[in-house]
Amino acid sequence: MNDLDEAVGFYTSKLGMSLLEDKRLGNYRWVLVGYPEQPGFGINLDLATTEEEKALVGRQAAGLPMFSIATDNCRRDYETMLARGIEFEGQPESQPWGTAATLRDVAGNRVHLSQDA
Repeated sequence: MNDLDEAVGFYTSKLGMSLLEDKRLGNYRWVLVGYPEQPGFGINLDLATTEEEKALVGRQAAGLPMFSIATDNCRRDYETMLARGIEFEGQPESQPWGTAATLRDVAGNRVHLSQDA
């Protein structure tokens, strides 16, 4: 990430996650977001500080989705997120295993939104 406040805003207001932790540890800012209904799971948002890290922002998963968000209604959540200004690569598509759409986070990383069949 290049801007922690922007990332927190994206993950909380656009993806509907909660800010679980936001602490200063000396010069380091520890930021954790997640869904409260999924205890034990969180995403640590961290700033890229070195040139090598900065070059990887948006490509940490080598073009694959970094993680998946499971939902019981992909099309509903797609519409909600679309209305919040989230960029999707396309509309939800139904497959034999379920329905899914891929979005981009604030840094350009791919995230999979999926519903099992």
